[in-house]
Amino acid sequence: MAKGRVAQLSSSSLMKPNPLDRKEHNSLNTTGSLPVRRARNIAGEWIRILSVAAVIGALYAWRGGETLLFLLTASGVLMLGGLLLQLLGPRKVTVTRSLSAVHPTAGDTLTVDVKVTFRTRIPLPWMVIADQWSGGTHQQLLFPGFRRSLAYTYSLHEVQRGVHRLHGCSVSWGDLLGLFTGGCQSGSGDSFKVRPRPLYIGRAAQYSSAKPGDTVSSSRTRNYSAEAGEIRDYAPGDPLSRIHWKNSARKGTLQSRVPEREEGRMSCIVLANSSGEYEIPCGALTPRGQRGDPPAPFEQAVSAAMGLLLAAERTGSYVQFFSAGWPEGMARHEGLGQIPSRIQDMLTEIAPDGGRSLSALLEDASRGWIPGMTAVVITGRLEEESARTLARFLVQGVKVELYYVWDQPAPRPAGGSVNSQWSPAATIGASLTRLGACLYCLGDSSLSKGNKGVEVHGFQERSTLW
Repeated sequence: MAKGRVAQLSSSSLMKPNPLDRKEHNSLNTTGSLPVRRARNIAGEWIRILSVAAVIGALYAWRGGETLLFLLTASGVLMLGGLLLQLLGPRKVTVTRSLSAVHPTAGDTLTVDVKVTFRTRIPLPWMVIADQWSGGTHQQLLFPGFRRSLAYTYSLHEVQRGVHRLHGCSVSWGDLLGLFTGGCQSGSGDSFKVRPRPLYIGRAAQYSSAKPGDTVSSSRTRNYSAEAGEIRDYAPGDPLSRIHWKNSARKGTLQSRVPEREEGRMSCIVLANSSGEYEIPCGALTPRGQRGDPPAPFEQAVSAAMGLLLAAERTGSYVQFFSAGWPEGMARHEGLGQIPSRIQDMLTEIAPDGGRSLSALLEDASRGWIPGMTAVVITGRLEEESARTLARFLVQGVKVELYYVWDQPAPRPAGGSVNSQWSPAATIGASLTRLGACLYCLGDSSLSKGNKGVEVHGFQERSTLW
């Protein structure tokens, strides 16, 4: 394992160990519930062993015998061992964790390397360390003996996208029979982020084998002298890298450099993240016996957005990215070159809880659209309202690529027969393809097998549904 590819976890940062000190933890507990509970555990352990010793002692005083004497002696030895364990047991327990990957992606299996150090004056028969992650709990049984430093590894299988937190870590130890125990614990602290796994589908499929940071198209440079098409007044949200300082100093106001928006060079990615966009339509429900374990629709959408952003990064294309939950009307990202880490972190934590519909989001994003550019829309289900908005953009000369999970029947034309048979051509997606849109189905089962998706090519003719 390469040393530079290890991410270290701790409660405060990613590069400091996580001390679990029993005394310090108790002193930080202002309510005093943990020390009282521990005192009750100690009292209960001693009450049990003293009760057993008292019964054996009474029987020995009454009946005598070598067997009872042996049991009484064994009870005394156990009590002596428990006393030593409680007085000279482990102190300054430190648990340090490190991950096998710096930037894990969804579906990866992560290896967690754990190192435990502590101080004690007596040999320790056993120790149990329990990590309570947001995705489950892992317990490890160790046999320290005379060792004061231990190391072990365990795996987190198929981690999901998002922020994984360590809600707590408990360390417990005891004597051979477990009659006397001790322990310490810490609250939540460690965390790591799992980024979405890029889904290369559609136009991004050709870049699936490229490595992050590679530039696929050498004809598209990032030289601003070639990209600068016009200069305008600064607008809120413009990146600092596009400010034309000389022109700003000449005019006395901030001026922004607008990259040349050639046909096929500029694209705008719109990710719908409202809960209504990902509700499973009634017609899409499958029988329980035929249900598999496909990825969640919203996870597919986020993965597709990540793949498209990385493809734009590798080609040096000018790209905008819109989704709800940001100051309305502003792009979350706009520019050329490398995708900022904050955008990847945003896709790591994004959830389908946006308050704006796809149609309203498209209206905000389309303020800077021009004919010839490409609008990439990612959603769960095709709705009539958003489809009408996309149809208007298609008529205006904007290229539309639509990534969806479920298609739905198109609205019936006025005067149509109610009992007419449904056909695949009478869907919202088919109507958009007739206007020239390219559709890619994220819900296709082949995507989970590593295929690039299915493209639906439309006919260049006017739809009869709008």
